[in-house]
Amino acid sequence: MKEVFSSNYLAKETNKNLTACVVSMGFVLAILAVGVAMASVLVIWASMVALVASGFIIARCGPAYTAYLQGMQGERILRNRLRSSGLSDEYTSYYNLPVNGNGKTSDIDCVLVGPLGAFVFEAKHHRGLIFHRNGIWTQIKAGRRGTPYAVHLGDPAVQVSRNIRFLKTRLEGTCLNSPWIHGTIVFTNPCALLDINGPRWVKAVAVKDLHQIFPRRATLSPDQVDRINACLSVLAK
Repeated sequence: MKEVFSSNYLAKETNKNLTACVVSMGFVLAILAVGVAMASVLVIWASMVALVASGFIIARCGPAYTAYLQGMQGERILRNRLRSSGLSDEYTSYYNLPVNGNGKTSDIDCVLVGPLGAFVFEAKHHRGLIFHRNGIWTQIKAGRRGTPYAVHLGDPAVQVSRNIRFLKTRLEGTCLNSPWIHGTIVFTNPCALLDINGPRWVKAVAVKDLHQIFPRRATLSPDQVDRINACLSVLAK
């Protein structure tokens, strides 16, 4: 299997939020050290004010840093699973293809193209019970004392569908009749338990069951594969 790496959106966001936390705390400690060295009550009070401001920054950037870091872990696990799947060099995986829309920049975790078809993968590293009914996604996990609690999740199927539409638009823009693109949400955390009914157009699987989403027969001709790869190679630059 060939691999093409593109955007490093998650890495940039992870580093940005980590830097914000470290810099804000470092600034507070520097002011406090100056205040102690100068025995200045005014500077010490200023450091207390800065500490409060730093707390707000960390409260905002800390969870974001954790979320982006988990996203990177999920993508790495998905990548390793594809590498061990035995796919030949007829297949190409495109990682982190950039997507621009509504003034926002993001990326597609993975697009796989080969004789068995075109696939869009969205990696999720959630743990606990992942429950889906009627478009509502819920994560149930244990708290510090073992008490279960529920967290509402954003709809990853919407994200996958949006990425598929983006790709279809780009492929059709190159005068290529866009083939069916398979959308799959891949849960990469080994501590995830899935209870998912639907969604209709997007599959959801544990990473260990990824092989189940591939059809048994080729659905794309060599010419179609080459033309799709040519289009995606431009997007990956």
